[in-house]
Amino acid sequence: MNPASVLEKTTKGVEEIETRKHKLDAKLRTILITINGKLTAAELASRFAQLGDVAPLLDELVALGFARAAALDDPATVRRAIGEAARALTDVLGPQGDAITARLEACKSLAEARAFLDAQRASLDTVLGKSRAGPFWQKIDALLA
Repeated sequence: MNPASVLEKTTKGVEEIETRKHKLDAKLRTILITINGKLTAAELASRFAQLGDVAPLLDELVALGFARAAALDDPATVRRAIGEAARALTDVLGPQGDAITARLEACKSLAEARAFLDAQRASLDTVLGKSRAGPFWQKIDALLA
């Protein structure tokens, strides 16, 4: 396992956490719970140092289909897409959107940007109104796809 690999749960991994369907060993389950699509293999190994070398356990979770290396976005693509999304926010909100735009621009991945904007969706829909919300979200969905 590459220590720089960012790991994320697969559908099977999420299912195991929710239902214990696959009866995963307690040690593997504990690590799987911590896998969040943001932590690298090295960071996970550091968190579980008390278990010894966890690299084989991470490899096992991947081999069993509970986790996978997350696809990393190209940094230039991320910056461009987030920049365009921030401009779209500024276009519809003007200066009153500066705080939300600054938080959006601090996002480090497309997934993080999508999650942030999804958390703001209800508020933005209220501010934008029906006529402007639909086109705005279509543009954002296309930019952050």
